[in-house]
Amino acid sequence: MSSEQDEQEKPQPPESQIIHPARPLHKKYVEPILYLADRMSESDGKVIPKERKMVEELAKDAKVEKFRHESWYRKLTDEKACQAIDIEVARQGLLVVLSLLLKADEARLDLEHTFFTKIRNLVGGDAITVPIELEAHKQLAKEYMRSSR
Repeated sequence: MSSEQDEQEKPQPPESQIIHPARPLHKKYVEPILYLADRMSESDGKVIPKERKMVEELAKDAKVEKFRHESWYRKLTDEKACQAIDIEVARQGLLVVLSLLLKADEARLDLEHTFFTKIRNLVGGDAITVPIELEAHKQLAKEYMRSSR
């Protein structure tokens, strides 16, 4: 059986359980999400190009390509970034983005799962439903992160 057939036969999450944002998140939420996504991509002590590219692609969509050089980025900590994620749709967006990074890393380590769990607990996020397919998951993340400017 081909892997394409395997994908088609896997149970897909019902589309109705996947939460799409009404509009992209405001910049004040995008910034801490990018910070946490960047931190998670390095949480295992390795920089995986696929993860890094994913974070950079989301930053480009948010129109903050050089976010690592911004003063707000240097001032954030994990705790401050989590405190800034103070509305439900931003918590959803954060968890969609972080789970996308987990999915993108084929050699993920427990350290990344530990970071994800720590952040989810800090923001008080509930379990989320995301598309199984990587490209569909990435498109969902972009819905949250796209610049509304």
